[in-house]
Amino acid sequence: MSEQIRIKITPNGEIHAKTIGMDDESCLDLVPILEDLLDAETVSSEFTEEFLRAQIHGKTEVQAEVQRKKQQITDERNS
Repeated sequence: MSEQIRIKITPNGEIHAKTIGMDDESCLDLVPILEDLLDAETVSSEFTEEFLRAQIHGKTEVQAEVQRKKQQITDERNS
């Protein structure tokens, strides 16, 4: 999926923006750009589920690699 930004402007003038297809912190670079384009100020923000899943997946991979390395060292010591 390509990277996208969905912008919704409510009847009372609130602006909601959501990134799609971005699973890293590069989306944060867009905040000041959107604020300038929309003449708005960020009141609140949060990471998408897509971002959080990618972070958890990345941490899980790192933890698995650390465990493999520890086991490799233990095996080498016991050989």
